[in-house]
Amino acid sequence: MIRSPRLQVLVDGTPLDGVVAADVFATSLMSADRFRVQLAGVADAASLGRSGLRFEVLAVLDEQSVDGGGWTSLVIGQADSVAWDASGRVLDIEGRDLSAVLMETQAGETFANQTASEIVSAVAGRNGVQADVTGTSTPVGRYYQGQHDRMTLGQFARAQTEWDLLAWLASQEGFELGMAGDRLLFGPRSGVAIEVRAEACSALVVQQQVGLCRPLRVTVRSWGTRTGKAVEARAEASGDGAVWSQALVRPNLTSDEAERLAARTVADLQRHAWTAQVSMPGELALTARSRVILAGAGAGWDRTFDVVGVDRHIDVRRGFAQHLELQGSVSGGGADGAVA
Repeated sequence: MIRSPRLQVLVDGTPLDGVVAADVFATSLMSADRFRVQLAGVADAASLGRSGLRFEVLAVLDEQSVDGGGWTSLVIGQADSVAWDASGRVLDIEGRDLSAVLMETQAGETFANQTASEIVSAVAGRNGVQADVTGTSTPVGRYYQGQHDRMTLGQFARAQTEWDLLAWLASQEGFELGMAGDRLLFGPRSGVAIEVRAEACSALVVQQQVGLCRPLRVTVRSWGTRTGKAVEARAEASGDGAVWSQALVRPNLTSDEAERLAARTVADLQRHAWTAQVSMPGELALTARSRVILAGAGAGWDRTFDVVGVDRHIDVRRGFAQHLELQGSVSGGGADGAVA
C-alpha cells in the first residue's frame, strides 16, 4: 500500500508553488534532521538561494482533512544547497534543521558554575531558537573535579561548536538532544509508543546481537583525589548464558554519579542488542523520539524499539513511503496508537 499524500513547502511562512517531492530524514542520534525538496517550473528559482530563509516541509494524507490544521510539519530548517536544472526546469533544495545554526557556531566560553539546563537555555536563546529543556541541578563543574579539570572544560568549550557542547551535556545527563520543528529538545526520551504490525510492512528485518543478550554487569570504580576515598557502583541486566562484564574507571565520581554511569552504560548496551529495519507505507504519527511496539513478526521477535531514524520519501505523483531504523528499547509498555 503506497499512500497518496499532499505536500507543502513554506518559505518564511509563504507557500511555494510547484512542489512535487520531498525527502525528510529525522534522527534521534544528536545530529541534524535533513531534508530535500524538489520543485518544478519555479518562476524565480534564484531567489530561493538567499541566506537565512526558513523552510518548512508539511504533509497530509488524502484521507485526512487539511481543514482545522490537518497539516503535519515534518521539519523546519535552512537550505545548505540549491541546484537549478535549467533544461528540465526543476529546482532541488537540500538543507538541515535549525540545529545547523548551533553546529556552525563556535563555543567560546566556560560554564563551570552553571547547570546543564541553564547552559542549554542560554545557548538556544542567543541563537534565536526556542528551547524545551528539562531542568537539571548539577553544576557542570561537578562533571570534572579540580582546577586542571576545569581548565580542560574551558579548552573543550573553546575548541568545539555549541552543538558539540550541548551533545556532551546531554550525554552526561543521559538526555536526548534534538530539534522538534523550531524547538530545541533537551531531556529524557518522551515520545509515545505506537504499534507497527509486520503484515503492514513491505520489508522487515530484526537483528539480535547474541553477545549483548547475555546477562550484563557493569562496574564503575572511582577514586576521589580530594576525599582519598574509593567509590564503586554496579548495574546489572538479566539474560541467557554466561555473564558479560565490563569495568569502567573514572576519576572523582560521587556514589550517585557512579551509579548513574553504571546504569546508563547497561542501558546503552541493551539498546544495541536488538535492531530492526522497517520499510512501510508512509504515515505522519511517528517521530524520531517515538517508540515502536513491533507486533506480528513472530515468537521471540516482537518487542519494543526506540526509533533512531525515520526516512520519508513523499512524491505527489508516486506516493508516500518511509523507512524506519529501530534500536532495542530497555522499557516496555502498551501502544498509544497503531500504524496500519
